[in-house]
Amino acid sequence: MVVLAVLLIAALLAGCSTAPHTVPFRLGTADRNLTYCHSQSLDLYIPRAPVTRPLPIALYVHGGGMTGGDKSDLNPVLLDTLASAGYAVASVNYRLAPQFRFPTQIEDVKCAIRYLRAKAPKYGLNAKEIFAFGTSVGGQLVALAALTGSHSVFDVGPYPTESSNVLAVADMFGPANLTERASGFSPSVIQQVFGKSDYRDLVLASPTHFVVPNSPPILLVQGADDTIVLKSQSIELYRDLKAVGDQTQLVLVQNMEHMFVQVGSRSLDPSLRQIAKDMVSFFDKARKVAVSRIANR
Repeated sequence: MVVLAVLLIAALLAGCSTAPHTVPFRLGTADRNLTYCHSQSLDLYIPRAPVTRPLPIALYVHGGGMTGGDKSDLNPVLLDTLASAGYAVASVNYRLAPQFRFPTQIEDVKCAIRYLRAKAPKYGLNAKEIFAFGTSVGGQLVALAALTGSHSVFDVGPYPTESSNVLAVADMFGPANLTERASGFSPSVIQQVFGKSDYRDLVLASPTHFVVPNSPPILLVQGADDTIVLKSQSIELYRDLKAVGDQTQLVLVQNMEHMFVQVGSRSLDPSLRQIAKDMVSFFDKARKVAVSRIANR
């Protein structure tokens, strides 16, 4: 029983299976293992017609404590819901600790955004409509990408003339304030990710540190029963965003542990499918606001 418990915790922290697999996609074409910045790879899922082109892009960032995980961890329900709504989905790998210390991970995520913006015409994508969503530390990374904006200290590497801005993100049970134990970053994980235990590093990896007015809208999805990344993390970020007037929404999912794991006999409330629909609605709203702003200039 002790061994099983340890294995379960490890799987939850990784947010992934033990080996990469191929995410099924029947709603269009899948261009897998495209090479982007720093020899990393991404999978690009493009829904078939009839959808209006160029397509908006939703970038997925996997979890795994910044030490594991893979682009194949993309949940098919999230993928299919976005594709059915006319979104292309790009699922990315990024460099992992301990071989590559933070901030390498956020540098890769922001470089992936710049890459997609540069390559958008080739794939019939809309470079002006890029969104991002992530699970666990993937949620942390997409929140950092949104809050740090374009040409930040994390914008290094290829495609320097492209913007790493996003229109909106969905942060799903991502750590928000790494200076708190509620973030799920244990001393051993901190040592692997940062190479040392330095308060300043923890602050610079925390989305709460970068909250400023007029940031892109952020949807927060959090399991009410999460024992890995506690719900206080999402609540703290939500309150900080509200305090400066940023657009945000918090969905507390009942009966849910980390990584959409059901707790007890009752189903997730809202369901995973409803969470996916809420994410699409959140992104659609941000698209409409962006179009309205352009029309009123």
